[in-house]
Amino acid sequence: MSAEPAAVPPGLEVLGHLCRVAAAASPAARGLLSTATSGLLGRGWLPSLDSLLETTSHTLDIAPDLLRAELPCLRASGLLEISENRVMSIGCLFSTRKTGLTLTLDHKHAVDLLGPLAALAAPIALAHAGAIRGHCAQAPDVQLRLMADEEGIHSREPDGVALFLPAWQPGQKPTEVMAAGVFLADDAALADWQAQHGEPAGMPVLSMFFALAAGDLGGQLGRALAPLFSHLPDFD
Repeated sequence: MSAEPAAVPPGLEVLGHLCRVAAAASPAARGLLSTATSGLLGRGWLPSLDSLLETTSHTLDIAPDLLRAELPCLRASGLLEISENRVMSIGCLFSTRKTGLTLTLDHKHAVDLLGPLAALAAPIALAHAGAIRGHCAQAPDVQLRLMADEEGIHSREPDGVALFLPAWQPGQKPTEVMAAGVFLADDAALADWQAQHGEPAGMPVLSMFFALAAGDLGGQLGRALAPLFSHLPDFD
């Protein structure tokens, strides 16, 4: 899928895209994404795609053919990434591969996140408090910790955390755009990272605007994606 038209500021294209595709997702698609997310959080891993389809069909009483018919649209939209009969990412938020950025919820396994926008949105999308851990993209030895409740991120360590959301480049998949974003330990690290990468197109979020971005951007995306993950008792 190619990049969205430049109708929003660079760096926010993928947010608008995900809000649109989430609103259009069918009940069968939502059930499949809910089952996948619940399994990943509950076990820390996912079975094969075929097993996931079977489990979803049995749990939610949805015909297997209806679920399988949703796969092309889910893959094209970025809501489900599949490779060799394995689910690689869910909802453009959660990754089954190691990313170095994790979300831990109470009594759940840590799940890897695709990038900073995913980190801002995931606690709201799941309506769960949790801790997000990652590192500074410019100084990998510097560890970052974000604390969130059901309304989003409310505190961070260090206090000067900043981030960069890249513009959606032609030919990129939504998951690639999400994964290209970075957290930085402070504004100086953000400036150094931008200079080192040739001042890429996108949206730098300085530390002083972090709380605003977390509430606004994370809130928009989290609320848009929440219906995709709310179809199982595990999320009550």
